[in-house]
Amino acid sequence: MTAAEMVAAAAATVAAAVAAAVLVVAAAEAGVETVGPRIFRYNLKARVLCGLLALCLWINPALAQSTTDTSIQTPIAPRIAIVIGNQDYMNVGDLANARKDAQDIAALLREFNFKVYDGYDLEKREFEELLRTAVLNIPDSANVLFYYAGHGIQIGRRNYLLPVDAKFESIYDVPLATMTLDRVIDTLSARSSAHVAILDSCRDNPFSDIRLAADLDANLFETRTGFDVFRTPLNSLVAYSTSPGAVASDGASGQNSPYTAAVLETARNSPFENIQALFPVIREQVHSSTDGQQIPWESSTLVKPFYLAQSQAEPTEEPPQATISRSLDLTRQFDKNVPLSQLLEQALGTDIDTVQLVERPEQGVIAIGGGQQSGAINYTPEISDIRAVDIITSDVEDTFTVEVVTTGQQRQRVDVSLKLNMNPCDLEAGDALDLNGVGVFRLPNEINITKGLEACRAAVAANPDNARFRYQLGRVQQAAGQLSDAYANISAAAQAGHIRAKFALAVLLDSERIDRDVTRIPLDPQMALELLEQGTAEQDPYAMHRLGKKLLREGKTQEAKQRGFELLERSVELGHTFSMNELGLYFLREDSEHYIPERGMRYLRASELRKDIYGYNNLAYVALNGLGGNPVDNDKALEYFLAAAEGGHPTAPASVARMILRGQLPGRTKSEALDWYDASLARGDAWGGANGAYIILDGQVSGKGQADAALRAAKASLLADAEAAGQARDQLNSLPAVAQDRALQMALNELGQNVAVDGQVGPATKKALEDVAIAHGVPISTAALNDPKERLILAARVYWAINPVRFDLF
Repeated sequence: MTAAEMVAAAAATVAAAVAAAVLVVAAAEAGVETVGPRIFRYNLKARVLCGLLALCLWINPALAQSTTDTSIQTPIAPRIAIVIGNQDYMNVGDLANARKDAQDIAALLREFNFKVYDGYDLEKREFEELLRTAVLNIPDSANVLFYYAGHGIQIGRRNYLLPVDAKFESIYDVPLATMTLDRVIDTLSARSSAHVAILDSCRDNPFSDIRLAADLDANLFETRTGFDVFRTPLNSLVAYSTSPGAVASDGASGQNSPYTAAVLETARNSPFENIQALFPVIREQVHSSTDGQQIPWESSTLVKPFYLAQSQAEPTEEPPQATISRSLDLTRQFDKNVPLSQLLEQALGTDIDTVQLVERPEQGVIAIGGGQQSGAINYTPEISDIRAVDIITSDVEDTFTVEVVTTGQQRQRVDVSLKLNMNPCDLEAGDALDLNGVGVFRLPNEINITKGLEACRAAVAANPDNARFRYQLGRVQQAAGQLSDAYANISAAAQAGHIRAKFALAVLLDSERIDRDVTRIPLDPQMALELLEQGTAEQDPYAMHRLGKKLLREGKTQEAKQRGFELLERSVELGHTFSMNELGLYFLREDSEHYIPERGMRYLRASELRKDIYGYNNLAYVALNGLGGNPVDNDKALEYFLAAAEGGHPTAPASVARMILRGQLPGRTKSEALDWYDASLARGDAWGGANGAYIILDGQVSGKGQADAALRAAKASLLADAEAAGQARDQLNSLPAVAQDRALQMALNELGQNVAVDGQVGPATKKALEDVAIAHGVPISTAALNDPKERLILAARVYWAINPVRFDLF
């Protein structure tokens, strides 16, 4: 056959294929079903056009060589989407189509096999929660797409997204009523391999007549329509529905906006194109459909392709014909990523050559293949940040269907019922907002030390290379006062890349509440600072908070203080109450260069709404002392102190005691005050012990004598607060030996030893002290058994060994 004949034959083949394609498309558009499994639900017309393109490339090899190949093994990377549509606003005008726009985008992305986290008409706290959930679920090397339809405004040179409850009762409400666009994008891009943000949000400005404070110095800025240009993070693309400062059309009611309509149409027509090639087409469509009134624009630093859809590699051989249907029940441990290949092969009794996803799981994400492992299959469960104390059942169940080809070339359709069991270490010691965790957490005051130690030691023994279990064991050991062991495990976890462990290690390296002579933990503020910088870069809100607090308080330059403020506000936007409290107190300090009481109170109120015990305690001090021009209100102060104490706050009980002693709570006795001081002492507050000893020695508490004061002073003398511990040591030194010996016998009975309390220390008392010290691993010196004060101090050490100080609560 001549070349001309080959071209003619090829042309005839193309014509026949086109005719067939037209018939298929027409049938699909007419509602006629086509036969065959729906492995991926891509738009049929797009699939036919892609088939025609492949045929044309077969005719023209030169064209094929110059065209980007998008036939990639599915999926190269996990794909996560966050989609938000805010339409029905509470305090400003509603939008016509934001919800429909977001719903249609979410449906499209699900067709393209994205795991979609979507929310509609989100209030501020719901916005925070959705963002936190999405961040927790972004696996390593994921491609992430963020879509937002709703109101957005510009304040100064920054852009803000508006939750549906947005309102500005105060000029200082910007961080509490909005989400800062560049912070959202920075957070998502830092957690992803590549990131795309699509923003259909430059509608009319609902707050056009106000000025708001949006920086540390409380400079006031007008709110403006549209978005301003900002620096796009590396390997990110930010697409805006219109040009800077301009307004985007909402479109006819019940329809899509012109911009989202163009995104949907272009994506469906070219799902396998690099996304950067789609936006010029979108721009042209929007410009045309709005008669030149709206011109979208983009800012990109993408350095690698980003595809909305990923095609499957075509088989190179004839596929096996016979298909067997199987149902399997698989059980694995709950984890961030659950490999299933080996488990599936064991259940099938044969090796798997290739695997295809037929039906996606309802909750998690399935990743198939990648690299050279065409038969690899991994399940990523959906993670929610939830308190362990609120969990009814910890098991997670999901279903999905795959089609596998085994080594013997047998095709099998497998319906999988997957059950994931939560490891007890995660249930007992998971940390909040832990980006390497599995979502379940306990606050420091909720950790059961005995159960936590048992569960996490077992988890580490069974999984010695698991950095999460190492960190969680270290967390419980820290709560138990086993600081040397905690340091070893937290250091190992940090070295292995666990993000929260870097923060925890930084705390151990620069905390003032650690006896470094005993624990042998080095004091290394510079290393601590480097670790906080690493954690901040990885978007850990705890690292952001601690670094921001340090810079705002101790920064030598205005730039450093401004950065500290920025980090704390970023942490606030992720819902971290520690930062709300820090900023609240900062702006309420009269000696601060930014004394703005109203601003401080806005942050503390936000913390109160989240039921934070430190927020309660701070608001108690505001009411007690009339800070920031607020009226003195003892009843309100007591209410807040009690709420904080009930939640486990270490010093709130002592504050109640002080109110009683000052006469601010009429009808309360000094014996009650001592009980409150004792409650604080038991939580590791040295002032609770020193002040309790003082009011006893001052004769203010009937029925209590020198021995009672000595016992409290001995306990307080071993705690971290240098001033309070020093006062307790002075009190102890001033007491006679008989009081110290009587206190020793009282302490031994408290420790479970049956000793007569008579102030006469003989062999039986010494033997009881020696036995209890040995039983709890507390070293004994010769002097400790022969000197009255040293004997009492030894008993106090045993007390703290059994009841370790929760310095993580301070």
